[in-house]
Amino acid sequence: MAQFTVDTHLFRELGELLVGRDSTALIELVKNAYDADATKVTVYGRNLQSEDGFIVITDNGTGMTPCLFQDGFLRIASRSKGSTSRHSKRFERRYTGSKGIGRLAAHKLARQLTIRSTPDLRIYGLSEGGVDATIDWDEIENHETLDNIGSGLKVEPVVRNDQPGTVIELRKLRKRWTEASLNRFVGEVKGFEPPAVLTEPLPETIVPHNLLFDAPKIRDTGIEGEFTVDLSGDFDISESFWRELAEGAQWVIEILAAPQSDEVKYVVGPTRSEVIKLPSAKYGTWSCQHPDPQNGPFFTARILVRTKRFPQSSRSFAQASSGVRIYMEGFRVLPYGERGDDWLELDADYTRRREPFDLDKMGGFALESPIENEGVYRLANSNYYGGVFLTDVGAPTLKPLINREGFLPGEEFTLLRKLIRRGIDMSVRARAAAAEAHNSQHDAVYAVQDSELKREPGQDTSIDDDLMSTLETIEAVLKQASEVGNHLGELEEKLREAVNTVQITRRLLSDNRNEMSLLRITASVGTQFSAFIHEITALLAQARAIGELTQLVADDPTLSTSARRMVGHTREAIGELTQNLERQVSFLTEVMSVDARRRRRRLPVEQRVHSAVQLLTSQLKQCGQVLEVEIDPELKTPPMFSSELLGIFINVLSNAIKAAGPSGQIRVRASESDTHLVLSIANTGEAVDLNESERWFEPFESTTSDIDEILGQGMGLGLPIVRRILDEYSGTVNFVTPEVGFATQINVLVPLRGRGK
Repeated sequence: MAQFTVDTHLFRELGELLVGRDSTALIELVKNAYDADATKVTVYGRNLQSEDGFIVITDNGTGMTPCLFQDGFLRIASRSKGSTSRHSKRFERRYTGSKGIGRLAAHKLARQLTIRSTPDLRIYGLSEGGVDATIDWDEIENHETLDNIGSGLKVEPVVRNDQPGTVIELRKLRKRWTEASLNRFVGEVKGFEPPAVLTEPLPETIVPHNLLFDAPKIRDTGIEGEFTVDLSGDFDISESFWRELAEGAQWVIEILAAPQSDEVKYVVGPTRSEVIKLPSAKYGTWSCQHPDPQNGPFFTARILVRTKRFPQSSRSFAQASSGVRIYMEGFRVLPYGERGDDWLELDADYTRRREPFDLDKMGGFALESPIENEGVYRLANSNYYGGVFLTDVGAPTLKPLINREGFLPGEEFTLLRKLIRRGIDMSVRARAAAAEAHNSQHDAVYAVQDSELKREPGQDTSIDDDLMSTLETIEAVLKQASEVGNHLGELEEKLREAVNTVQITRRLLSDNRNEMSLLRITASVGTQFSAFIHEITALLAQARAIGELTQLVADDPTLSTSARRMVGHTREAIGELTQNLERQVSFLTEVMSVDARRRRRRLPVEQRVHSAVQLLTSQLKQCGQVLEVEIDPELKTPPMFSSELLGIFINVLSNAIKAAGPSGQIRVRASESDTHLVLSIANTGEAVDLNESERWFEPFESTTSDIDEILGQGMGLGLPIVRRILDEYSGTVNFVTPEVGFATQINVLVPLRGRGK
């Protein structure tokens, strides 16, 4: 009798070719853990840049029995998630998978798959055991059909008392990642969940009150159950700057299209920082009729608008995280929001921003009337950071492509795009109105001209532009003052305003001068670092060679006692020199490495302090000083660059060593408050007058005037550099009243931001 047969290459077609990216394949396994009611998933990678690399995915979900493994995991296109309810057993989560082939995406990552699963006895009963299994894809594909796969599949029922959950281990990885591809891969994996600033209530430091919702609905779940993913091992290579991004945003957009309402509601509002800059910036709310209130799509959206450039240290993160992304049941849908993906046509319209601005008048909003030339306030994708949150129930007509990247094109997706664009376009009008009102009040309007030599309204400006704007304001104010005539009261008021503006200008000029002086000095020194590392490494090699030669001399039996003693002293000196050079090489290599300047991560404080202390050991020893370090080994910093953190410790500790003097005492403590990492460095040297302590944070204001034999004379750059590094993290450094037994104390405070997502 004729019958269908299945070639083993089906696994390659459904697995390796099922998804377009390695990250999508890994995320499919994380989604399976979510569907299994896991509250925590750990993704661990090891040696991913070598041939013996592996990946382990561990979850605490409900696990699998042998029967469920056979019918659910091993059955291709299983119907286990296609039932009528399509909800999980414990938390009633809406299943993210339905085709029964997502698990085969692991085929794209590795040639061997091992599974160790323990079922939840509360769900499956006491009589059910777990399962251990191994799948060798290469062995399976050595056979022609699935009727006979030899030793390619090994399954063993087991009974154990472990906690419920599943461990999936991927061995014999199909590729070795380069550092660049690994960074890209991990960035995609880390971005599969929305960041907390888009899903949790915005803090009052960003917006003064709630907008449309406290938090958007991101998943269809009947019972609340948290879900976290911990990336560790080689995957733990970057931290998120989302909190920093949110605090630097100028505007917020929220959109709510709820199934219970026929309306789509919008809110556009400035952040607190923007209101301070533009008092005329106002919140606006309006609504429009949902074009398809029966079928949707229904969704929530939150979008942050940032018009200023990021600091250099976080610019790569900003570029990688910009765009408006789409999430289905809390999981990101690629490629929407990626660089180069213009699904909202923002980049296309940005290039045509001088053309007339077309926006539907939706009514109920205070800014119905168009602003002249408002199109120049359009922004590109890189200025928006947001998420559109869909659920399977709220958007049933949106169907994903077979490779999990994007939705099938059609009227439903076009409608979603139009509803989102309405909110963004109205934010453009709101920003334009606020800027025009502000400029009108100060009689310093940005002239919108055809020449590209002029500054674009709404775009970032350098400090030179700020100074130019201030000078223009001075000119306008003085002109108004001269027109007052004999009205003495008004004249005095105008002149006072002019004086205040001049003072602001002087402060900006002074800050700019100091900043540029510091930049020139540090840059001129920094350009020599790469060459200096090679030079000092060569010196280290020579010192070691000399040490070996002195050892040979010391072994010469013909040496006299006095000569042997002299050679012994020489060996000790060379040994100490070698140790000092090794410490310097280690420090310079760490500071100048690409990893130290590109990746922010939570760093162990005690370990980094000891790295700095190791570099300063000889100075402490020669000064006869005692250093006490009282830091919990488990204490970690917020996400920071390791080179910057080491720079902070080196500068504050070397400053303390100079101040403590001979036989002095230095104490380093670190702790964690509710909001900050607190680091204190105290010493027993001369006291610092707290009333004049700010001067020591100015460039070239050194706390030491005498030339120290060991440490030399300070340039007055250490503390200013520390303060400028901390400015990047909204941190502070100040002299404070010292604790009992000490003369001087510096406190460093770093906000505990950037944790988690």
